[in-house]
Order: sequence, then C-alpha cells, then structure tokens
Amino acid sequence: MRLHLGCELNTPEGWINLDGSWGAWLAKYPRLRSLLKLTKIFPRHLVEKPWPRDILVHDLKKPLPFPNNSLSAIYAAHVLEHLYVTEARKLLGECYRTLQPGGVIRVVVPDLRAFILEYIAAEPGMETPGAENRVNRADVFQRRLMLREEAPASGSLLYKLYSNLTDFHSHKWMYDVDSLTYYLEATGFINIRAMPPHNSLIEDIETIEEVEKIAGGAGICLEGVKLS
Repeated sequence: MRLHLGCELNTPEGWINLDGSWGAWLAKYPRLRSLLKLTKIFPRHLVEKPWPRDILVHDLKKPLPFPNNSLSAIYAAHVLEHLYVTEARKLLGECYRTLQPGGVIRVVVPDLRAFILEYIAAEPGMETPGAENRVNRADVFQRRLMLREEAPASGSLLYKLYSNLTDFHSHKWMYDVDSLTYYLEATGFINIRAMPPHNSLIEDIETIEEVEKIAGGAGICLEGVKLS
C-alpha cells in the first residue's frame, strides 16, 4: 500500500488518497452539499470544488489509521507547513511507524530559503509610494509565507466560525533543506536526500507529483528511507 497525504483533488490510482479537508468530507454527502449551495452558508467556490468521493477522510493531527509496517511508500506535498511543528513531528513519527522497513517517504514543502533570497534580491524600485496598486517586497514576502490571510474571513457567521476553528489553509511552520532534513533524521529516517521533480525511489512518481509545486523555487523535495 502507498499513502498520499493531503491529496486534495490529486487522486491517482495505486495510492490511498487521504485528506482532512471539509470539502473531502462533504463530497461523501451530496445532499448536504447541495443544501449548502442553496443556503449560501459557505462561499460558492468552496462548495462547488469537485472533490472525489473516494478520498479517505482523516485528520492528520491524529494517528494514521494503518497498522505498523504496512505501507511501502508515503508521499506528502505541501502538507507539513499547514501543521504546527509539534504536530508535523508527530505526523512524521506516524509515517515512520506505518512504513515497512525499507519503505520510502517523500516530502515536498515550500522553500523558506528561496523566499528569503527572493526578498533580499528584490529591487527597491518595486516599492513605489503613492502608486494605485503599490507592490512592495514585504507584502510579496508575506504572501509567499502564507502565515496568515490578508483579511479575516468574510461571509456567514457559521463560515467565520469554521475558518477560525479549522485554519486549514494558513502556514504554521516553514522549512529549508537543513531543517526538514533534521526533522526527518530525528524521526529515524536515513539516506535523506534532496530530489529533483520526478526523480525518486518510488515507482511511477510522475503519476502523483505536480512539478509546479517544486520547480522554480516553489518548494524543496526530500526523500528518506525507514531503517531496515
């Protein structure tokens, strides 16, 4: 068995595609989903997002629902940064527990170093006081980090409450190659290497990996192995 954590709409065959988003849960209840469309409790674009119905819905802050040594590979792209670092470390521990000896974990996260270098290298001239659509380095950097939305959630009271309680989409912790390597090693993984897109110990990685999440400084990709 191969596990895909935080799959969103990317659900290739040959993987257990797992996600904890409310949209994945709601896809299993089409009548409720239709009702929410009519009531306009949630923003329309969120209710209409085409989540597949066969996703395994699970909160990643809880133990993974698999036995010890039962998975051959785990893939997680742009997932860890949405968890507090203590939660991320627990999830990595669960990945280690459920992987078979010799099993492979492949993790993709936004590249903190690339964002910092982008901020440092930005031309001061991009800061134009008084311009109608002012763009400045600090705002670009903050948007790249995604630590918070630019404004509080708007809409119905129920949606505001949901947004404040779940806070799925903001980033809680950022990583570079060194820090992600440290956390993987601390979990027990060995042979940790930074990998380019579509180059992996996992067969057919191209069926699941979206290059745009790694290329051009969008992210870093590290792969490790559970000790045999």
